[in-house]
Amino acid sequence: MRTLESLAEFKQEAANAVFTKQQAVAVTLQLLQKALANPNNSDYAQTIQNAIDKAEFRYIDATKTGTDQMLDSISVARFTTQNIVDGINALLFDAE
Repeated sequence: MRTLESLAEFKQEAANAVFTKQQAVAVTLQLLQKALANPNNSDYAQTIQNAIDKAEFRYIDATKTGTDQMLDSISVARFTTQNIVDGINALLFDAE
């Protein structure tokens, strides 16, 4: 699958951004929905829809430690733009 326009734009616009877990999930879903709505991606619409349907946070972060839970409970922003992009790419790969 080729690079999605929405991901390339996100990488550029949010290059130095850091996100909370909730924000990372929201951004992931919004980027996938934006990609699905783009007519240039019509050849990949089913793959993108499959990715939306199976989206799980584990694609961004698979850590499940006590420290991880503590950081999430106080909404520490620690997920980078690259973490999100990598997670979306893995999700799309699995959705193909």
